[in-house]
Amino acid sequence: STILNDFSELGNEWQVLPSDGKLFHEMARPQFPEKCFMPEDPHGERTRRLSELEISEEAAEEACAGLKDEFSRKGCVYDILATQDIDMVGAY
Repeated sequence: STILNDFSELGNEWQVLPSDGKLFHEMARPQFPEKCFMPEDPHGERTRRLSELEISEEAAEEACAGLKDEFSRKGCVYDILATQDIDMVGAY
């Protein structure tokens, strides 16, 4: 058996080749010999940490405070924190 410790190499091992026949109803990119699309970080590590957020939870809650519906307020706060965009409140 082959052991692959590199996520990119593992992903490329699973690319469908012409010799595999048609496995899917639709043909989508990439198709061999074009290489598979690689994620920015195949390990899934995140570069941003919650302690490094520019917009605090308190600031997001304050921006969304005018929303009457609690469900919308919570969604608003979540969206602002996830995007780090205080203007997301305008979507509500």
